[in-house]
Amino acid sequence: MKKFYKFLKSFLFISFWLILTSSLTGYWNIFHYEYIFSNIQKIFDKEFWFVLERILFGIDIGYWVKYYIEFITYEIPMESFKYFPIYFFLKFIWIKN
Repeated sequence: MKKFYKFLKSFLFISFWLILTSSLTGYWNIFHYEYIFSNIQKIFDKEFWFVLERILFGIDIGYWVKYYIEFITYEIPMESFKYFPIYFFLKFIWIKN
C-alpha cells in the first residue's frame, strides 16, 4: 500500500508539473526571443560572417554557431526547468524511508 501511495503521489506531481510547464512555454518563447536571442542575433548580422564564409569556401559557420547558441540558450534551460524538479521530487519520494 505504501508503494501504491508513492506511485500515486509521483504520478499526480508529474502530471501537474508537465501541465504547468506546458502552459508556461509560451511565456518562455516570448521572453527568450525578446530579451535573449534578439540581442545575440545582432552579432550574426555583421559582414564578418560573410567574409568568413568566403574564406572557408562556402561553409556557413555563422549559421551553425547561431543554431548552437539558440540551442544552448533556449532548449537546455527550458528542458532543465521542466525535468529537474521531477527528478528531485521523485528522488525525494522514493528514497526517503
